[in-house]
Amino acid sequence: MMKKLLMTCAALLLAACGGEAPPEQTAAPAAIEASSGSEAAVEASAPETAIVEYVWHKKGENFSDEALDELSAYWAGIVDEGDIQMNAAVVITPRFESDNFDFIWVMLWPSQEARDQGWAVWTESYEAGWAERIDGIFSYSVDSVFPFAPTPGRAPSVPNTAADGVSEYMFCTLAEGRTMDDVIAFGAEHNDFVDQWEANDGAGGYWWAILTPNFTVPEEGGFDYAWFNGWTNEAERQAGWAAYSQSPHAALVAENGSCTDPAVFDGQVIYTRPSA
Repeated sequence: MMKKLLMTCAALLLAACGGEAPPEQTAAPAAIEASSGSEAAVEASAPETAIVEYVWHKKGENFSDEALDELSAYWAGIVDEGDIQMNAAVVITPRFESDNFDFIWVMLWPSQEARDQGWAVWTESYEAGWAERIDGIFSYSVDSVFPFAPTPGRAPSVPNTAADGVSEYMFCTLAEGRTMDDVIAFGAEHNDFVDQWEANDGAGGYWWAILTPNFTVPEEGGFDYAWFNGWTNEAERQAGWAAYSQSPHAALVAENGSCTDPAVFDGQVIYTRPSA
């Protein structure tokens, strides 16, 4: 069963959307599905990222890509006008059908304090006007806001300077007796594999991270962590998986537990915080 959630790493993405400040998350649906994005400007802010927040959105009858672009630009202006301390924001669109969302607004926050202050400013000054603007175009719920703590695994050897990218999520459950320390150890071996792959085929924009849920995940259909992969484009993703599948390294992941098949997203950066 596909699980639900999203991402992070040397290039983490975030995005805030309208609505009253969401309460601290204590539960989530039986699964969570995934997110995407990668860009040089976002990568620069990733080391200070403490929270990656995903907000599920549904399209309305008046939705169009042009309307989403227009509203995203307007929203980005609000973030600056309100002095909301957000590192970056991304809209990610799944390559699969979901009953829960049509796209996800992803927000990258430098701290819990910045996140709480940002939502407070949004709720007090901008939420009502935003609700009017998006009426009939798309909708969201504060009950579908999911925060994760990112652990960067690898920065891209060649930063992605485009505003878009491909990302994928695998939701993993630890085997009995295994801990996150074992996952981190696998990550070190994974980096050795990537080093060798890039030595043979040339440096690329691949990067990865581990996402730990900051909410209570239900036992049924739950997971312990999400593994995020970021790619510059689809060709790079296909080449990476081809190399990985032929490597003995690929068999090692099963020692730590089980993971879902990748949930793939296309991402578009809609905001990056201006340099100080």
